Amino acid sequence: MTERTQGTHVWPRVLLLGTSYCLVEVFAGLMLHPESFSSLGFGFLWGWLLTAICLALPRLGGRIFYGITYYFITIWTLAQTGYDQLFQKLMWLSDVFYTGEGADYFSMVLTGFSPLWWIGGVFLLGLGGLVIWLMPRWQKDGQTYLACGVTVALTVAGLFLLPKVVFLRDFSVWGARSDYAQSSSSRATYTTMYDARKAYDLCGVYHLTARDLWKHGLYPLTPGYRQAKAENEKVVDQFMDSLPEPERNEMTGLFAGKNVIVVLMESMDDWLINETDTPTLCRLMAEGINFTNFYTPGYGSARTFNTEFCLNTGVYLPTDGSLAFDYVTNHYRQSLANQLSGYSAQVFHYNTPDFYSRDVFAPAMGYQGYNSYSAYTEDEVYDDCFVFDQPDLAAEFFRPGLSLNFLITRSAHLSYDYDEPLSQYALAQYPQYRENYPHQEEACIRAKARLVDDMFARLLAELEDRGQLDNTVIVGVTDHYAYGFQDVETMMALSGVDDELLLEKTPCFIWSAGGPDMEVEKTLNTADLLPTLLNLLGVDSPYRYLGRDAFDPRYPGYALFPDGSWIYDGIVCRPDGTGEMEIVANAKARVLPQEELAEITSLALQYVQVSNLLLATDYYR
Repeated sequence: MTERTQGTHVWPRVLLLGTSYCLVEVFAGLMLHPESFSSLGFGFLWGWLLTAICLALPRLGGRIFYGITYYFITIWTLAQTGYDQLFQKLMWLSDVFYTGEGADYFSMVLTGFSPLWWIGGVFLLGLGGLVIWLMPRWQKDGQTYLACGVTVALTVAGLFLLPKVVFLRDFSVWGARSDYAQSSSSRATYTTMYDARKAYDLCGVYHLTARDLWKHGLYPLTPGYRQAKAENEKVVDQFMDSLPEPERNEMTGLFAGKNVIVVLMESMDDWLINETDTPTLCRLMAEGINFTNFYTPGYGSARTFNTEFCLNTGVYLPTDGSLAFDYVTNHYRQSLANQLSGYSAQVFHYNTPDFYSRDVFAPAMGYQGYNSYSAYTEDEVYDDCFVFDQPDLAAEFFRPGLSLNFLITRSAHLSYDYDEPLSQYALAQYPQYRENYPHQEEACIRAKARLVDDMFARLLAELEDRGQLDNTVIVGVTDHYAYGFQDVETMMALSGVDDELLLEKTPCFIWSAGGPDMEVEKTLNTADLLPTLLNLLGVDSPYRYLGRDAFDPRYPGYALFPDGSWIYDGIVCRPDGTGEMEIVANAKARVLPQEELAEITSLALQYVQVSNLLLATDYYR
C-alpha cells in the first residue's frame, strides 16, 4: 500500500489528533466549571492550531512536536485541576518553584483528588500515547501545506478576535458605570492577569498558559516593559497619595525600646485556641492586645512565605504570575528589620537556608542572619523548643542588646493523620488526644497545637530566667488557617463559620508584660501588622504602606483578597460569577449602600494591583 493510498484512510487519525488536544480543555472544564463557554472556544482554537502544525511537519517531527506540546499541557492541566481541588485557586507557571513547600506531603494530597480527576488523567495520558503511535502518515503535497497554512491562519485570527467578542459582555453587565465596573471587567481580567482563576474562566487553560508564558517570561525582555514600569509607578503613587498621612495616636510608642520577638505560628487556626489545648496562648491573648478579626489572605501560592513576606515588608507575594524570588534584589528599606534602627535582627526556623531562598531573603529584608536548626543537628527536629534546648542557638536568640527575633514554628504543620511523623511525635507527647478525639485529623492537629503552646510557655520561662521578660514584646501571628485539614465541613463547624472565606480568620496578638490588655475588633489583614507594629514601637517611618495602622481611628479596617472578595465590619462580599458582587454574610445585619459596596470592591481590586506593582517597580528603592 503506497503512502498516497494510505492518505485516503488518514482522516480518522487526523480527527483523533485534533480531538485529543481539545479533550484536554474539555477535561479542564469538567473539573474547573468555568463561568463561560469562551474557555472552550479558546481551547478548541489552540487544539486545531497545534494539530495543523503537527500535520505540516514530517511524521517524526510531528510526533516529537505533539509529544512535547500535548504532554506538557496535559500534565500542567492535571496539576492545575488538582491544585484547584486542594486550594480553590489556580497557579501560574512560576509557581512550580514554590512546590518545595508541599513536596514532603505529595503522597498525602494525591488521596484528596476526585475519582474524575484520576480517571480523566489516566485517559488523557493514555490517549496521548495512542495518538503518537497512530500519527498520520501521508505524502504531503502543495494542497496539504495549503490546508495546514489556512488552518493556522484561521485559528490565529480566531485567537485574536475571540477576546474582542468576550469583551462585548462587559457592556451588558456594567453599562457605562464608573471605574469600578471597568476594573472588574473581562477586559481588565484578561489584560492585567491579576488572578489566574478569573483569567482561566475567560480564556481556558491553553490560552491562559500561553499568555502566562508571554506576560511573565517574554514580555519583561522588551522595551515596552520598561515604559509600562514607569506608568505603573504613577499608579502606585496615586494610590499612596489617596491614603491619609499617618498620625500619632494614643498607642504610638507604647513599646518603644523593647526587644521584639515575632512568632509566625504555622497553621495555628483560631479554633485551636482554648484553655484546654493552648492555655499559654489564651493567657497571652487575654493579657495583651488581641486582634479578634485578623485575616491572612492567601496571595501568591506559598501560604506560609506569603504571610512571612508580608508581615516583614508590608507587601504580599505577587498574584500576577511573577516569582517572589525575582525581587530578591529589591530594596526593602520599609521592612520591619530595616526600620528598627539599632536592633540586631535574626531569623530562626527548622528548614534549610535554601528553602524559599530564606538565606538570601532574610538579609534582603534587613536580618543579619538565618539560623537553621539543620546546622546544629543531623536529626529531624519536631519540637520548636529546640531553639532553647540547643545552647548555641539559645545564646544567639537571647543575645545582648536590642534585638528582633523572627521565629517560625513547625509543630502544627500538616498533615494530620496518624502515620505522619510529626503527628506521631505530638501524640507520643500527648497520647490522650488520640483517645479524646475519634476524628483522626482533629486528634492530630490538637496535639500539635499543644506543642506550639509548650513553646510559648518555654519562651516566657526563658525570658523570665534571663531577666528579659519585662523588656520584651511578643507578637504571635498565624501564617494561614489549617488548610491541610481535609475534612472542610468538620473544620468549618469547629471554626463556627458558614462561608469558606471566613476560614481565613486567624489568631494575632501582641503581648508585653504589664499590658495593655485589650481586644481590637476592627477587621484587619496581614499588611496592617507592619505599620501597626512600627507605631507601637514608636518608629516614625518615612515610607507609605499598603496596610494601615490598626489604631488609626480614620481606618475602618478591611480584609481584601486576591480574587476581589472582601470582609468589612462583619460583611462578607465576593464575586457571584456574573461580574456582580454578592454579600454572602452579614453578621451585624447592616444595610450597605450600593455606592459603598462599589467603593470597597474597587479598593480591593486596586489593593491587589498595587501590591503587585510595589514589587514590580521596586517602589521602596
